[in-house]
Amino acid sequence: MNRIITHSFLLLSLFSIYGMAQEAPVNDSIPVVELMIKDTLELELHGPSSDITFYTNGMVFLSNSKYHQNMIPDHITFGVIKAYFVPLEYIALESSTPLFVNDNFPYSPAGMSFTRNYQKVYFTKAEDHHGRRNVEKIYEMEIIDGRASGHEQLSFTTDPSRYLHPAISMDESFMIFSSDRTPSSGGLDLYITRKTSGGWSKPENMGHSINSSSHEWYPYLDHNNDLYFSSAGHMGYGGYDIYVCKYNGSSWDPPRNLTTYINSEQDELGLSIHPNKHMAVFTQVADGAARAEVFKISLSEKASLIADNSDGNDISVLLSDLIESGYTEGNLPSSDEMLAGKDRLITSTPLIFEEAEQPAKPEAEVQDASSLMEAAAARPETAQPETPSEPDPNRLLFRVQILSSTSSNTSPRVTIEGKTYLTFEYYYKGAYRITVGEFEELSDATAFRGKCRNSGFDQAWVAAFRGKERETDPSVFRK
Repeated sequence: MNRIITHSFLLLSLFSIYGMAQEAPVNDSIPVVELMIKDTLELELHGPSSDITFYTNGMVFLSNSKYHQNMIPDHITFGVIKAYFVPLEYIALESSTPLFVNDNFPYSPAGMSFTRNYQKVYFTKAEDHHGRRNVEKIYEMEIIDGRASGHEQLSFTTDPSRYLHPAISMDESFMIFSSDRTPSSGGLDLYITRKTSGGWSKPENMGHSINSSSHEWYPYLDHNNDLYFSSAGHMGYGGYDIYVCKYNGSSWDPPRNLTTYINSEQDELGLSIHPNKHMAVFTQVADGAARAEVFKISLSEKASLIADNSDGNDISVLLSDLIESGYTEGNLPSSDEMLAGKDRLITSTPLIFEEAEQPAKPEAEVQDASSLMEAAAARPETAQPETPSEPDPNRLLFRVQILSSTSSNTSPRVTIEGKTYLTFEYYYKGAYRITVGEFEELSDATAFRGKCRNSGFDQAWVAAFRGKERETDPSVFRK
């Protein structure tokens, strides 16, 4: 099934369930967000980290052993850090047991990747590098009858570089991981290595469309080989956001932000999806917070009504449909907007700034966003730019954010559907955010967001402002 039109299929499935009984009109639909439930994981964690991953029919987390004994933890002076397993049916500290009875296995769960049959695990382990510093390396370990065996470092990780967060594909034919080895775009980049008859191949950088000057880390591969990872170097909502790159059969499409349903002004890290496709988890780290929060995404009762459609119970597909539906800041398009926009989603246009009557550049010539912005500024104007008014500090306005940049004033104007607009730029979370237009009505901003997406700004979203300051209260999108 075409993954892009899955949401429309889900809408039709739901109509077939509800339509006759409630005499709903033909275009009735239900937002994809209502097929999922996001809430915090009710599990008290006492380890050095709050990340979690799935293993068989449960989850793995780190904890101090003194919280898993019969004595009161405050009466126990010391404990050891261990990996613990908790079943999905009863997620509580008292139902947890050591992951391996013969090995503490005190390694980051978000840095683990299990093979499909759970007979091998790849994980991140810090090693002392000539007494100067700890450097992360990737190891593999056989799991024999549920017990840990010896650890073996992967051959391509023996140089002084950092190697962490392995993600093994379902068929075990390739692995994606994070590293600062060369060549690099800066920070930690994502690399790929493939399994050959002679062992793992030389790692290859996954390219500038995925990697940025910031860190790209915590990669995860789902059952479709779609790649999820965290980054602060792409257009986002603040800090580290989680992105997805769709696998097209031979390579990966450019990253797309997983919307404000997942991401926030805080750091979102380590998303993983349970192999049965009914649940996902990720960690949110707030600035200055002593502990991180773990969020769980599961299926709602409405999703169970379309259980005959396997895509309707697939969290990966629902997250993809969430991106297509335009979810942002608690705002979803209406049923009519979704249905009217489905054809546009299938035939979206590339990001170009040429005159409308000129042919589009071949995909190979499309450069990074900053280069395109410079090209737009240099091109002769085709229409008078709309000049934004001086912001009133008490007036609520909606603008469409289209890009972010590490440099100020990358372009004073952009062209949307053949018309030139001045941009409004604001600084937030270490980056300059570029917005277009100003609207008093949310509906007008939402309509303009569609025009921006038609012009190639696929991740355009609506942001609210009071004066020059971003308004972060989500209630303004519900008035």
